[in-house]
Amino acid sequence: MVMAMSKKELIAVPLKPGAYEKPERTNPNIPARKYDNIDKACEQTQIANDGNAYIPEKSMPQLLNRNKRETNYIVDNKIPEEDKTTINNQRFLNTAGVVGYLDKNSHQTRNSEEADLNRYGRESLTRIGDSDQAEAQRRRIDAQVNRALPQLRNQRGTDVDEITGRPLEKGAAFHHTNNKAIHNNPLDVIDPEQGINVNPETHKEIHKRGIMDKNELEANRESIKDKLK
Repeated sequence: MVMAMSKKELIAVPLKPGAYEKPERTNPNIPARKYDNIDKACEQTQIANDGNAYIPEKSMPQLLNRNKRETNYIVDNKIPEEDKTTINNQRFLNTAGVVGYLDKNSHQTRNSEEADLNRYGRESLTRIGDSDQAEAQRRRIDAQVNRALPQLRNQRGTDVDEITGRPLEKGAAFHHTNNKAIHNNPLDVIDPEQGINVNPETHKEIHKRGIMDKNELEANRESIKDKLK
């Protein structure tokens, strides 16, 4: 199933059966049901149109082998807010943020069983993120982004340089206010609200100053405008 790129919302499809190879269960002293819980939780993961894997928040107790109250505390306080989102009216967590928590906790906990289960969950989610299904979606995204980028100037809907206020000239371009190198979400890269239209001289000056993000651009706005008068 091919997922269309959306500039406004995440769209996801279920993980395919057998999409990843389960890690080895290294600790024979851990009850099989605890490993089974992690497997069941990971199988609920979905691959979204931003190329990331997301696990339903409701599956987190199984993944962590904890009760709901303990899990809610971890999700609320240990998982970064930027890794929490809603897909089809359901709460999901970006597996990258969950992997970060599992990796850290596996090193910090004094409970060897918890550490082993955290490592098993971490490796499971990492393999899902590296699966052929996820990689195929990222390749589709790359192709769609390359097609969309040239259209951003027109989609922006402005006919003036948004720094100097002058009419747009030949060679004017759409400039991402956050440098494309620091964008983690490809949906932002093709969102016309994530940049401005500028003339060639303005664009050159922005890059000459090595401006990386929206805050730096705003701080330099007046000095760029004065220099180009």
